[in-house]
Amino acid sequence: MSARASLIAIPHSLLRFAAALLLGLMFVAPARAQSGAITVLSSEAAPDFPAEISFSLTAEAAASNIVAVQLLYGATREEALTVVDLPVTAGRRVEARHTLDTQVYYIPPGTALTYRWVIRDDAGNELTSEPQDLIYHDERFPWSERTERNVTVFWYEGGDAFGQDLIDTTTRALDKLEAEIGSSLDLPVRIYIYASNQDMRSALRSNSTEWVGGQALPGLGVIVGAIGPDNRAEIGRLIPHELSHQVLYQATNNPYGGVPLWFDEGLAVHNQERRDEGWDEIVAAAAQEGRLIPLEALASNFPTDADQTRLSYAQSRDVVEFILKTYGEPKLRELVAAFAAATPLEEALPQVLGRTVDELDADWRATLPPQTEEPTVLAAPQTAPPERFEGDPTPSGAGSAAAPDAATGWLRWLTGLPAWATLAAVALCCVVGVGAAGTLLLVGLRIAGVDKRTD
Repeated sequence: MSARASLIAIPHSLLRFAAALLLGLMFVAPARAQSGAITVLSSEAAPDFPAEISFSLTAEAAASNIVAVQLLYGATREEALTVVDLPVTAGRRVEARHTLDTQVYYIPPGTALTYRWVIRDDAGNELTSEPQDLIYHDERFPWSERTERNVTVFWYEGGDAFGQDLIDTTTRALDKLEAEIGSSLDLPVRIYIYASNQDMRSALRSNSTEWVGGQALPGLGVIVGAIGPDNRAEIGRLIPHELSHQVLYQATNNPYGGVPLWFDEGLAVHNQERRDEGWDEIVAAAAQEGRLIPLEALASNFPTDADQTRLSYAQSRDVVEFILKTYGEPKLRELVAAFAAATPLEEALPQVLGRTVDELDADWRATLPPQTEEPTVLAAPQTAPPERFEGDPTPSGAGSAAAPDAATGWLRWLTGLPAWATLAAVALCCVVGVGAAGTLLLVGLRIAGVDKRTD
């Protein structure tokens, strides 16, 4: 019995060994064939900020000619990749190069990039290389750096004391934002502080607005700013402002909806440790002169005029502070959560605050000085009031202008007609006028005896 069991056991062990060997070959063989067909010998990316990034590849095929090479690159935090078809001379071993002009295709300092290669040979084999990462760092300056709570700050003038001020302001801003909107930074943020506006502008897009003192790129996790080492007050303005954009973006980022611009900028200006001088007076004057911009018009864009832009920022700050004062931080956090859930503004405000956009705007305006002057110009794109088609368009009452005369009345009647009717009326008037003129001419000639007949 034991001998029989032994005889049976031997075949089973052999079968188990053979099955394991066969299973291993099934997984190893394709991988070996793929890696053996095409091999990446070298892959590099050499950044030269702010001019370019040079990508280079050397690849080799085992038994066929490589006929196509593609470079795929893009910001690590963005899903989209740019695909570049590179020219190659078919052969077992090829070299490919691509220079990305970052003056044309702008990439900010500190941007994390990912790139890979797709290589094909004429036998149908294809290899996609492992992704490689690089940071497009501005190597022109001797940077110092400090990291705290997922924020790395870079600076090159001002020494350790300046750097400590940057870090301390950063942590205070993060604490305040976490208390107000209940969010912190889950993804890293890099802050580049240039010592002058001239230095900073060399790192920005070439057509950037001249008066910009800082820039946040939340999708890339990058902040760029200019602060002189002797300008500590600017630290308290710029750092909290730009960090607010980063924290709010990470808290609400979704593919279906966004945050209204007035809320994003208003929260950022509110969080500044240094309050902008003169902005309270700007808002008060605009209220008295009837130049306030409707809140609805500030949801997606601000005016390009510098004065109107300043008013837009000031109004946005005041509305956010009105929400905080009237409804408190819990409601502000609920509003941020609604934006994170891609709830449209028209639904989020009634849902959280019980007010529409126009009602919130009216509630805030009621806290300002009353209008004392007739508006002379439109401050920004306006929305027509609901009653725009109601009532008598002509002025009336004791305070109205004098009643129009008959000619003015006819002119208003004509301009109020459709275009075709206006043209027909004008043509009819011309015909009648010509006929009347001809009749008068004939009567005049007869009276003068010009057309009397002679025998």
